[in-house]
Amino acid sequence: MYIAMINIHGLLRSEQIEMGRDADTGGQTRYVIDLAKELSSREDVKVDLFTRRISDRHLSKDYSRQIEKISDSVKIVRLPCGSGKYYRKEKLWPYLDEYVDYLIEYFKKTQVLPDVIHGHYADGGYIAREIAAYFNIPLIFTGHSLGRNKYQYLKSIGYSEEKIEEYYAMGRRIQEEEETIDKADMVITSTEYERDELYREYEKRDVKKFTVLPPGFALDKFFPYYHYEIASHEISEEQKIAQYTMIKEINRFLTNVDKPLILALCRPEARKNIDVLIELYGKSPELQAIANLAIFAGIRDDINEMEEGETQVLTDMLLQMDRYDLYGKMAIPKRHNPETDVPEVYRIAALRGGVFVSAAALENFGLTFIEASAVGLPFIGTDKGGVKDIKKNCDSGILVNIEKPKQIHDAIRKVLTDKEQWDTLSKNGVENIREVYNWKRHSDLYIKQLSKVLEHHSSQKSPEARYEKSMARRLESIDHLLISDIDNTITGSDEGVDLFRSFMTRNTDRLGFGIATGRSLEASQEILEELNLPTPDIWICSVGSEIYYGKNRIQDKGWAQHIRRRWNRQRIVEALSIVDEIALQDSFGAQRPYKVSYLLKEPLSDALKQKIEDLLSKAKCPHNAIYSHETYLDILPYRAHKGAAIKYLAWKWNLGPQQIITAGDSGNDAGMLVAPFNSVVVGNHEESLKALKKRRNLYFAQAEHGHGLVEGLQRHTDLS
Repeated sequence: MYIAMINIHGLLRSEQIEMGRDADTGGQTRYVIDLAKELSSREDVKVDLFTRRISDRHLSKDYSRQIEKISDSVKIVRLPCGSGKYYRKEKLWPYLDEYVDYLIEYFKKTQVLPDVIHGHYADGGYIAREIAAYFNIPLIFTGHSLGRNKYQYLKSIGYSEEKIEEYYAMGRRIQEEEETIDKADMVITSTEYERDELYREYEKRDVKKFTVLPPGFALDKFFPYYHYEIASHEISEEQKIAQYTMIKEINRFLTNVDKPLILALCRPEARKNIDVLIELYGKSPELQAIANLAIFAGIRDDINEMEEGETQVLTDMLLQMDRYDLYGKMAIPKRHNPETDVPEVYRIAALRGGVFVSAAALENFGLTFIEASAVGLPFIGTDKGGVKDIKKNCDSGILVNIEKPKQIHDAIRKVLTDKEQWDTLSKNGVENIREVYNWKRHSDLYIKQLSKVLEHHSSQKSPEARYEKSMARRLESIDHLLISDIDNTITGSDEGVDLFRSFMTRNTDRLGFGIATGRSLEASQEILEELNLPTPDIWICSVGSEIYYGKNRIQDKGWAQHIRRRWNRQRIVEALSIVDEIALQDSFGAQRPYKVSYLLKEPLSDALKQKIEDLLSKAKCPHNAIYSHETYLDILPYRAHKGAAIKYLAWKWNLGPQQIITAGDSGNDAGMLVAPFNSVVVGNHEESLKALKKRRNLYFAQAEHGHGLVEGLQRHTDLS
C-alpha cells in the first residue's frame, strides 16, 4: 500500500523536531512524523510524507532538502509552495493550488500513484482533496484542530469578526473543512469527544465515515521517572545531560529546590489560561508552602520580538510573578529542547513528587497529559474534551471544572499531599499509557481501516466508471489528445458533426478529446449535449481563462492561481468605460472572474485597438486582448490564452507536445495553433489565419468544419 500523507505547514523533519517553536509546530507535527516512522517498520507499506520546502536563512537547511529519507520505504518530500520564506499556516492559502500542481508533477515524474491520500489539518486536507479528485483515489482526513471550534473560542475572548478573518482566514478554513469532510472516505479522530462534539458543528458530517484511533506515543523517550533510580545504566548520556541541564535551569529560579513541582508546559497562548494557574498559586499560601511552580511557556529570546498574542501572555506572566511576589517560588525558564529536554522536565517533576497541571478550558486531544502520565507524573486538567478519553483509558489524573479555580486548587493540594493517591495515579499512567497509546497498535489499526476504505472504494464503481472518473489515468492511457475550438470548427455542418462524432467514438481508447472555446463552461456543455458529442476530457473555456476536467467538470485551480497575477478586473472595466465603440456583453456567462467581454459597436480598426491599449496601459492593467469574428473583444489576464492553457496542461500532465493536436478556425485560436503542437486549421477559416500557413506542424485542411477536422486528425495520426 502506497500512502501519501500531506502536512503542509510548520517545520517538518524526522529528527530534532522543533516542537513549540511556534503555533504551527506542535502535536500535529509529532504525530505525522511518529506515524511515518512506525509505518517504516512494515514491509507492506510505502509512505511519502509531503510538506513545504523552506529556504529561510533564519531556519535550518534541513527544511530546504527536497528528499529526506527515513527508511527504504518512507521519506519526507518537500515541494515548493510560495516563496522559500517561512510563513505561518494562515498565510499559505493563496499558494496551495500551486502546491497541488507540483504534487501532480511529482507523481507524473515518479510514475507511481498513491493508493490512498491522507490530508492533515484544513490546508493538507484541501491539497489531498484536490489530488483525490484528479486521480480518483480514496481521501483520508485528520483535522487535528477545527476552525469552527477555534472561531467560537476567539469570539468568546473578545476577538472581532474582522480580526479573526484578517489574521486567521477563518472563513476559508471552515469552508475547506466542510468540503473535505464531505468528500472524505474516512475521517480519523483521536478521541470520541472530537468525533461527537467538535465535528458536531459541521453541516456535512457523516458519523459513518468517522474512525477513532488514539495515536501512538514515543515511549522510548518518555520512560518512567524511577528508571533513574533502578536502571541508570540504560539511560543515555544525552538524556542524563538533558536532565542535569534542566535541573540547573529550574533550580536557578528557586529558593527551596527540594519542594514538589507544580508543572505547566504549553505554548504562550491565551487559551492555555496560564494566568489562572499563577493567580490561584499566588493567592494560596498553602500551595506556596507545599510546592514550587514551574512554567515552561514556549521558547523565547526577546519577548518583544514574539507575536502579539504570545508577547501579551508572557508579559502578563511576569507581571503576575511580581504582583504576588513569587520570586524564589516560581520558575519560568526561557528555553528548552523539545526533543531531549521535555521528557526530563516531566521526570524531574515526578522525582520531586509533583503534579502536571493544565488550566486550558478545552483540550481537543491532550498530548501533554499523555507525556506526563507516561513518565509517572499525575495530571490535573479540564473535564472537557479529549482529556476525558485519557482519564477513561488510563486513570492517571484528576479532571476538574477549569472555570472553578477552587476545584483546581483543591485537586493540586490533594495530589501533592496524598502519597497513596499519587502512587496510584503514577502507576496507572506508566502501565496504561503503554497499553493504549502505542504506535504499533495505532499503525495496525490505521492500516486495517485504510484497507477497508480501499476495498469499499473499489467495490463502489465498475472498472469502466472508475477509469472515466480518473482523469489522470485517462491522460496516461491515450496516444493523442485533440483540443479543438467548437464554433465553426466542429460545428457548421450536420454531416461534419456526424463524421466527427463517429471518428471520436471509434478511437476513444487512443484519442482524448478537449475543447478550447470562447464559450463559458455552461454554454459549452449545452452545445455539446445538443450535438450529442462525447463529454470532453478537458474543457478550456472562456478563451483560455478557465480549465475543467471530465464529466464532473473538476476545475483546475492551479491554472486560476497561475493567471491571477496582477489581474484587476474592476480597474479594467473602469478604464474602458469611456470607450464608446465597445459595450460590455450582458449575455449569460459572458463575464467571468478572469475575463471581461465586450461587443464591438463598429468595425475593428487599428485606432480603436491602440486606444484600448493606451487606456489599459495608463491604468497599469497587464492584460491579453483577444479580438474575434470582428465582433467580440475579450480582455484576459496577461498570462491567459488558449495556447498558454494547453502548454500548462502539457506541463502539468507530462504530455509530449507531439501528443497534442489543436484545431481551430478563427483569430482567437491562433495562440494554440503554433508549434510545438501539431495543429489543424479547417477549410472555412478566417482570413487572419492565412499568415500561419508556413508554420511547422500546422495542417490547413481542404474540407470545412467537422470534415476538415477529421481530415487533419488523419493527417497527424494513424487513426482512421
